Amino acid sequence: MWTYDPEVLGVDTADERRNSVRFLVGDTDTSDQQVQDEEIVFALGQTAQNIYFAGSMIAEGIQAKFARFATSEVDRTLRVRYSDLQEHYRALSQDLRAKGVKWGSGLGVSAGGINLLQMANARKNPLRPPATYKGEFGYPKGQYRDDQGH
Repeated sequence: MWTYDPEVLGVDTADERRNSVRFLVGDTDTSDQQVQDEEIVFALGQTAQNIYFAGSMIAEGIQAKFARFATSEVDRTLRVRYSDLQEHYRALSQDLRAKGVKWGSGLGVSAGGINLLQMANARKNPLRPPATYKGEFGYPKGQYRDDQGH
């Protein structure tokens, strides 16, 4: 499915993020649809809902689509150069990735932090390697040694 509503742009809701990604990659023309909504939803899921990283991923997908096509010529008068489109989307992908790094998770400021639910889920993962942290200064957790050797 392909949808776009230019009046619903932002980062707060799923619809706003999907429309924003579509806006960032220029896939706003109903007569020239590049990617489906489901592909944008997938990209947002892979990039922690960061519209710029998702846009970069979508631009890479569009670039890959055009990379499959060779330059074609019709009656030696009309030439279609897919390499130009491929280069455009490659540059767009790099630009959006840089904006994702610069502006964090959305259109505002990100201060970072720890998500307690993600930490709990990570600790439950049986494939997670064991922790190797032995405490500050290399001493086992719970033990401390001061300057006198205590």
